[in-house]
Parts: sequence; structure tokens; C-alpha cells
Amino acid sequence: MSKKILIGVALVILLACGLLTAAAPGLWKQITDSAHVNELAQQIADFDLPAGYQPDYAVEMLGYTVAAYRGDDTYSHLSLLQAPSGVIPDDATLEGYIPDDRAQTRWNEPTLVRTEQRTIRDQAATLTVSDRTNSEGRRYRSLNLVFQGRGGTALLVINQPVSGWNDDQIEAFIASIH
Repeated sequence: MSKKILIGVALVILLACGLLTAAAPGLWKQITDSAHVNELAQQIADFDLPAGYQPDYAVEMLGYTVAAYRGDDTYSHLSLLQAPSGVIPDDATLEGYIPDDRAQTRWNEPTLVRTEQRTIRDQAATLTVSDRTNSEGRRYRSLNLVFQGRGGTALLVINQPVSGWNDDQIEAFIASIH
């Protein structure tokens, strides 16, 4: 009897894998659809996307909303994550929801550039800027901004090569968040 159960479980697993494989192209298309990315981003906050960025992907999962954009240079990334109420997203939270090159590229420890208090959407917000160098010697600047989004605590993450970092463009983007 246990052999029949084992065969039944194996068939169910195979069927599930087959269904997932069949659904994967359609699911990936939805995740990377520009309209879908923008729609989920607007669930977090309204903003004016900086020039040179286009939608990359968006996901809603387990109460989290993620909308990500990539820069024309392919090295720059801008991501918004909104967590369920009562959860404050941080880098550890992001590791499970936002794919990036950190798993494949070794980074040195970040050097804090500055931390500031801001007002975003009429609420107190914390902005942190840091620099890192990857194993290829490329210097990156990272901005993390924790603020109150439409449906919970939100985290904005911008990663760009230092050589392309434009303070005026970044400040204009932050000022546009409402």
C-alpha cells in the first residue's frame, strides 16, 4: 500500500511541475510587464521616475509588494518594496524579495556616506547613503529610504555606479514621492 501512495505522490509532483512549467512563461510575462510594474509601484506611492529608468519587474507576495526599475546603463537599479503594516523592511528583508547581483558578486563592507531625516508623504523618513566596491573594483553608491507608503512601511533602494550618480536627479526623484 505504501508503494501506491508513493507512486501517487510522485504523479502529483510531476503534474504540479508540468503545470508550473506551462504557466511559467505567462507568469514571467506578467511579472515583467511595464504596466504591471507601474501599477504595483503606484500602490506604494506616486513619483516621477528619473530619466533613464524603465520598468524591470514587479511582484506581490506574502503581503509584500515589490516594483523594480533598471537604468539604461544596466548597472543602475531602483526598487520599491512595501511591507505589511508593522514590518520595517531592511536589507535582510530585501534579500528574499529583490534579486540582485550580490549573490554572484562579492562586495566589500559599505562605507556610510550620510544619514538624514526627511519628510516623505507628510511622514518622517530615514535616508541612508553608502558606498561599496564590488570584486571587479567598480564603486557603487546605495541609497536606502524608509518611508510610509500607501499600504505600510516602504523601502526605496537605489544602486548606481558612483561614476553615474547624480545628486540633483536623485533629490528630484525623492522630492517627487507623494
